[in-house]
Formats: sequence, C-alpha cells, structure tokens
Amino acid sequence: MRYWLIIFTIIFTAYFSIQRYLHPQLNHNSVIDRISHPLDTRLRYRIGEVDPRFNLSQSQVQDLAQQAAEIWHQGTMKSLFVYDPNAKLAINLIYDERQAESTARQQELNILENTQQYQNSERSNIEKLRAELDQSNRELEINKVNYESKVTQYNQFVQNINQSNQAMHPSAQAQLEQLKNQLQTEQINLNQKLAVHNKKVNQLNQQVDVLNSNNQQFNHSVDKFNARFQPRQFDKGVFNGQSINIYEFQSDADLRVTIAHELGHALGLLHNADPKALMYPTMEEQDLQNFKLAAADLAMLNSR
Repeated sequence: MRYWLIIFTIIFTAYFSIQRYLHPQLNHNSVIDRISHPLDTRLRYRIGEVDPRFNLSQSQVQDLAQQAAEIWHQGTMKSLFVYDPNAKLAINLIYDERQAESTARQQELNILENTQQYQNSERSNIEKLRAELDQSNRELEINKVNYESKVTQYNQFVQNINQSNQAMHPSAQAQLEQLKNQLQTEQINLNQKLAVHNKKVNQLNQQVDVLNSNNQQFNHSVDKFNARFQPRQFDKGVFNGQSINIYEFQSDADLRVTIAHELGHALGLLHNADPKALMYPTMEEQDLQNFKLAAADLAMLNSR
C-alpha cells in the first residue's frame, strides 16, 4: 500500500510539474484550484478591490475583464482564462495620484478641444463673412463704375445744351431733370450699400480682433497645459505575480485592453516592440475599440 502511495505521489507531482511547465499561467492558480480542476489549464481570476472613485461597479469591471479575456480567446482560438469568484488571482482597480492626474488632464484636454472647436467655428464664420464682403466689394465697384458713367453722360448732356446757345426745349428740360433725379437716387442707394458694406467690414475686423485675442488665450492655455501635464510614463497596470493592479485608464475601452495586457503578463509574456500589439509597453497605436491580437503577440505566446 505504501509503495503504491509513493508511486501515486510521484506521478501526481510529475503531472502537475509538467503541467505548470507547459502552462505557466497555472502558477497563479491556487493549489486547491489545480487539484479541483486537474485537467483545466485556464488561468482563474476574480475581481478584487474596485475603488468607488472610478465610478465602476464590480459587475462592470467583471464584464470588461471578460471582454479582455475574450481578446485572447478570439486571437488564439483557445480558452485561456475563466472567471472564478474564489480565484487566487485578483484584478484590482486602485485609485491614486495617477488616475487623479489623468482625470484632471482629460478634463483640461476636453476644455481645450471644445475651445478649439469654437475657434474653428468662428474662423469659418469669418471666412464666410470675408467671402460675402469680397462679393459685396465687387458689386460696389460695378455700381460705382455705372454711376460714374451715368454722371459723365449727364454732364456731357448738360454741356451740349449749354454749347448750343439755344433755349432748352421743355422735353429736354424734363429729360435732364429726370436724369438728375435718377442720379440722385442711385447716389443714395450707392451710399447706403457702401454704409452696409463698411458696417460689415467693421464687424469683420472686430471678429478678427476677438479671434486673435482668443487665439492668444488658447495658446496660453495650451502652454499652461503642457507645463502642468508633462509627458511621462504612467504604469497604467501592473501584474506583480499575485494580482493585477490597474491604476489609471481613460475609458472602458482603455481599461479592457489594459486588463488584457496584464493578463498577457500573467500568461508569462514580456513586452514586444510592435506598437500595435497588445504586449507593447504603452497604449499608443492600438485600436482600442476593435482590438485584435497582433502577430507579435501570438508569436510570443507560441514561443513560451
């Protein structure tokens, strides 16, 4: 009996040793889990501490973690992770100065983006008004030329009458008076159009002055933003061998991919050099909304 017990112990130990070697993620499952599920090679995880200042519930984080695991499942066509409320490995959301800084940065960035959109809208209005003024100026020039031409014709008509040394015929006198009245009416209309045009020019100049002033304020705000939020590397998440701790994220999509990244470390993967890969050290060129594992991620997983 003792002999078979020794044999069983040796086989049992050898089996779990080989299993841990082939599937490094099992190192992070509890002994009870491994004994209870001897043929299950999936990494078991649970949701641990979730600081309420992240405004996410436990169930929301669990959904995002399962979506993160699904990134691996779809990319490898294998089930590598499973949620277990009693698992040894916990995913924690820990709020500290990193998230506070990120939140403040995002708020300031939103203000800058809204200001820039407003500036772009005002710039578009100015360009539209400038185009209207260009058209108005061309029309005024045409009206001015026509008016001056009619004044010249009128003056020539008067000069011809004066040079004739003859009494002005009543019909000619009526025609002259009509031309004079037309010229006076056209002059009034031209002056009115010119007044409207000049009013729009003043409006344009005022809007340009306001835009330039706002641009100066915007540039000053950008300088303050850059001085306040110096570029630096945030440790968005850390896998310490015992737990996955997430410290900073900007959206649900960001959190989902960050958890997937740390799950990759739990699988035994290091960082790689492909900026679009999940295991790249920072989130830069990855498509957070529709993320899929890159070839570099799969190559690292297959070469463990």
